Amino acid sequence: MKKSNFYSRFLVAALLPALMFQVGCKTEDGYIDGKPVDNTTNLTTYAYLKSKPGVYDSLLFLVDKLGLQKTLEDSTVTTFAPSNLSFQIAIKNLNQVRKSQNKPAVYLKDLVSGLSLLPKDLPKAKADLAHIDTMVSRYVIRKSFLSSDFSVGDGQTIFSVRHGYPMHGQRLYADGQGWQNGGSEIIEFANTKRSVFVPNWSKTTTSSVNIKSKNGIIHLLRPDHVFGFDEFVRRLTLIPPPTNLIFNDMAKYNSALPKPATPPYSVTFRGNYQDGQVSGGERIDKLFDNNVLTKFISRFTDQGNDPTVITYKFFGGPAVANVYTLTSANDAHPRDPKSWRLEGSLNGTTWVQLDTRQDIDFSSYFETKLFDFPNTVAYGYYRLTILTNHGDGLFQMAEWSLNYRQLD
Repeated sequence: MKKSNFYSRFLVAALLPALMFQVGCKTEDGYIDGKPVDNTTNLTTYAYLKSKPGVYDSLLFLVDKLGLQKTLEDSTVTTFAPSNLSFQIAIKNLNQVRKSQNKPAVYLKDLVSGLSLLPKDLPKAKADLAHIDTMVSRYVIRKSFLSSDFSVGDGQTIFSVRHGYPMHGQRLYADGQGWQNGGSEIIEFANTKRSVFVPNWSKTTTSSVNIKSKNGIIHLLRPDHVFGFDEFVRRLTLIPPPTNLIFNDMAKYNSALPKPATPPYSVTFRGNYQDGQVSGGERIDKLFDNNVLTKFISRFTDQGNDPTVITYKFFGGPAVANVYTLTSANDAHPRDPKSWRLEGSLNGTTWVQLDTRQDIDFSSYFETKLFDFPNTVAYGYYRLTILTNHGDGLFQMAEWSLNYRQLD
């Protein structure tokens, strides 16, 4: 063997592993460099969305109707923009429920203007508009936030431009082909439902981020996001309760001079438990303050054998109630009421059963359920006996109201 051939073969043998290493480390086809979309426009947020016909028309329609246009033109805001498809999905879901109730289909223009101008439908139309205002406002956030502002820890809480409702943003990275977290920068945008428990949040993500408008930042939401998160159908199928008799009676009690020594409401438990022992700020009076963000909480250890009995004595005199509502609070679902009994009394001693419920499930925080029952008697006392919750050692509830509905 010639020396030159020997060296040539030796050189190839030495270089082959290096060449194989280089080939093995080549970036996979389809890898996406993880860079944020960083566009700048000299348009206001409102004008930018308007410049995308066929994409954000539904959002802008509601913005115009709800008086938010000026906010999107001259206020420093961050807008998480849902597309037309987000609204189409929400409306389709709503109409599926309405179809099951033998009701006609509705669309955004119907919901904003009211389904009917008949007097009996006005409360529902006003409530629908208020719900839509609440949901739209959650997509418009106070101050400017780039995706990098959500990169620390688990992100940060942000607040809606109206009502100061807490939402949450966290920076994540999408997957590139063959690479986990190797793709574009995105934001996970969440409705916190005022809960500290992350699994209870409703979440979506962006498709594009960091579009800098003249007066803020725009992040575009994925087209499969359902407008309103998971609240749209529930809010717009809710029939608002009639006049709250307790609220009106409490107004009389609070304005009375001299102040009565004993409030109209009371609660009793079995054993030595006292109101407020679980939490001094979550006592029985919170059931009657007309605020779903406060609650009553108590010990509830013996299912069915240790009921919580809540009594309301009308301060302004006996009243006819034929509807009542219960509203769930903000903590663990097992604490919600499951079964109960409603009774009325003329003298506070002899009680008549008016209604009883079993296996009632509250599907979300701050959910108000309405219950009708037949009654034409003006009772001075009403009492609600909570028989079981969903298995927790504590019982909680945000509001209890007694109402009257004028029968046709």
